[in-house]
Amino acid sequence: MPLILIKLRYLGIAGALLALLVANAIMDLGPARTPLLSVLAVLLLGNAVAHVWLRRRETDAEALVLVQMAIDVIALTVVLQFSGGPGNPFVSLYLVPVSVAAATMRRSYAMAVAMLAVGLYSWLLFGHQHRMHLGGNGFATHVTGMWVQFLISAMILLVVLCRFRAIVEDQRQRLAQARERQLRDESLIAVGALAAGTAHELNTPLTTLGMLVDECADSAVPPTADDYRLMREQLSRCRNHVGALAALARRGAFGETVVQPVDEFIDDCLEQWQLLRPGVTVRRSRLLPGVRIAVDQALPQAVINLLNNAADANVLAGSEQTIVLESDRVDGRFVLHILDRGPGLRPDSDAVSGRARGSGLGIGLLISNASIERCGGHVRLFARDGGGCVTEVVLPTEREQ
Repeated sequence: MPLILIKLRYLGIAGALLALLVANAIMDLGPARTPLLSVLAVLLLGNAVAHVWLRRRETDAEALVLVQMAIDVIALTVVLQFSGGPGNPFVSLYLVPVSVAAATMRRSYAMAVAMLAVGLYSWLLFGHQHRMHLGGNGFATHVTGMWVQFLISAMILLVVLCRFRAIVEDQRQRLAQARERQLRDESLIAVGALAAGTAHELNTPLTTLGMLVDECADSAVPPTADDYRLMREQLSRCRNHVGALAALARRGAFGETVVQPVDEFIDDCLEQWQLLRPGVTVRRSRLLPGVRIAVDQALPQAVINLLNNAADANVLAGSEQTIVLESDRVDGRFVLHILDRGPGLRPDSDAVSGRARGSGLGIGLLISNASIERCGGHVRLFARDGGGCVTEVVLPTEREQ
């Protein structure tokens, strides 16, 4: 704001100089020409000094604006003194610094500018060489009325604009607090979604470990090397999920997003997922080289949850263990279709939560939808031709981030 006022003051000085030159050409200003030009020169010099000072030093910008306002009011008084005094029709320009101060400065500074303007205007009225007094001729009465009108206008501007500024500042603070609350709530949602996703993902390896432990406990034969290898894989999977949750919490809930090629992202998700579901066949119909998306900590797990749901749906329907992935780019957004041959959607289902559930916890789809929505995308389910379901994932590409 101070820099804007300084630049506007440059324009004002240029306009005043132009007006002075026109006035001198139309009517010879005589001896008043020198002091008027001197005032403009002082204003220009002071504005340049303030400009340099504000750019090179850390200072109270509002106090600097107050000083500039005071100089403007004093300069206007000098100009009016040599150009008609209180009878000059441009005497109403006193309202300009009063209104600007009331709209942009704290109340005490605005009142100081208003009092200075009122005091100097009053000095012009009663101290000018052509004195104006109440009860004089008609023109003197008119000029005195102008002074009274200025007092009323200055008071109205001061009260209304100061109140308006207070309201704006209050709304600005409320907006900042609302944004902080929103970020805090979104952070809690992010941690909660990842925690729920971690619990959902831990269910499978923990179930496998439990079965292996029960078998070992009931069998007199020691565990085989394959049993130990499977246990290690499942334990590693558990550690990875817990580590991802801890990393997200350390990074401040949302985590640091990484821009990644979409094909590489899908490959990483499939690699992690098939450690849990090695018997499921995945067929990808199309690659998208050059398309990139922003990936946070929760997004891979969201896609893995959707792949699990598709595989569970195939198992539930007793169909072939094949999932089809179709990638596309539509209207600048990445679209991923996960196709299965499960029992499809319930007739009364909605577009997110209507899939027939398998043997899992039943929250994977809701978790994935929440995580993907936080990334600016959405999840939608619809029926697949020939039976089954299509899970549609839409995410913004790098250019949209």
